[in-house]
Amino acid sequence: MTLPAHLLIQAMYEAINERNVPKALEYIDPDCCYQDLNFPQPFQGKAAVGELFTESCKGMPADLLFVVDDITEGDALAVGILWHVELGGIPLPNGRGVSFCRLSEETGKLIFARDLVEPVIKPGKGAFVILRLIAPLVRLLLKPITAEEQIASQNSANSTELPAQQLWISRLLWLLAGAYIYILFLSPPGQIMPAEPVWAIQSETWQEVLNESLNFFFILPLANTLGIQYLEAPAVHPVDQAFFNFAIAWIFIFLPLLLADMRSRKLPKVAIWSMALFLTNAFMIPYMAMRAAMPIPEAVPSPAKGFLARAFGWTGLLVSGIALFWFGFVGPEFGTVAERCQYFGTQLTTSRVSVAFCVDLVFFTLFQIVLLGAVETSPQKRWLRFIPFWGLATWLII
Repeated sequence: MTLPAHLLIQAMYEAINERNVPKALEYIDPDCCYQDLNFPQPFQGKAAVGELFTESCKGMPADLLFVVDDITEGDALAVGILWHVELGGIPLPNGRGVSFCRLSEETGKLIFARDLVEPVIKPGKGAFVILRLIAPLVRLLLKPITAEEQIASQNSANSTELPAQQLWISRLLWLLAGAYIYILFLSPPGQIMPAEPVWAIQSETWQEVLNESLNFFFILPLANTLGIQYLEAPAVHPVDQAFFNFAIAWIFIFLPLLLADMRSRKLPKVAIWSMALFLTNAFMIPYMAMRAAMPIPEAVPSPAKGFLARAFGWTGLLVSGIALFWFGFVGPEFGTVAERCQYFGTQLTTSRVSVAFCVDLVFFTLFQIVLLGAVETSPQKRWLRFIPFWGLATWLII
């Protein structure tokens, strides 16, 4: 006799708590799709689900148990479950979860399940801020374009009499922005990029990014070195910390250049730059796409750079110098310069964050060439645009 859905799921959990995987698999349909959102891919089929159950039971203490807090009983084939994990009767931190399960009408066994576990990092209201920032890009990049919108866009382009080349550059940049967001943030692991996408990122990766951010511009580690212990600097591999700060320093010194660019004077430059400090080219590429669709202004003399530009330039040079020193010499326990270079090479094949920053540096180089070439008219200074980072920093100072 087939068990009702709530009794079958409870029996499955009891078998897992007993570490009896064969018994738990008696309740699984051969075509079961089990989505544990801790993993980037669903477990398809009874054998794959068995591997998941086996791994979840392997080496676990006997008193580590799944406890069902509440389960629906009104549907013979589907249930919703509230549960938590406890050890020796003590609920584990971040151990709560919710699940949805559906049984097969033919076999009466579990055919679909989705587990959502309480996240380790809880951004709180920050999640709403991130959604507000990303939502316009998602709507713009992922929303299908209707025929009416396409006609309106063409009419708008014709009314401004923009050259076809500018329009194509803008469209290519928008396409590039979509590819950048998909490949670096959303693509499944192993498809194009290593490690997890943002929707399946592991808590260790979030912690690594958080630690690097807390050591922004090396302020906290240097303060600790000077005996200022208001907050302990997180431990981060010096190669990762140096690379992170160098990339952030580059986007940091872009602000005076953006402000000097007359072609994009109608764009919210400070707001875009502020968001780019956190998500780099997820905002810089769309900015360049919008800029490309704007009319080219008449020739204007090179801008007079004041205190703000020089302050940004000197800050960039200082942070880049510290980053180079940090990369090679801070923390002798991390090995020689050659060993650190080898570690960096390994990161490029295993860490999506490291690859993303490398991609960012390539785009920063291209954008620096374009923007500085548009702003600086003097041949004596214009060549600085071809020197990545240090050319821009030097231009800001002189």
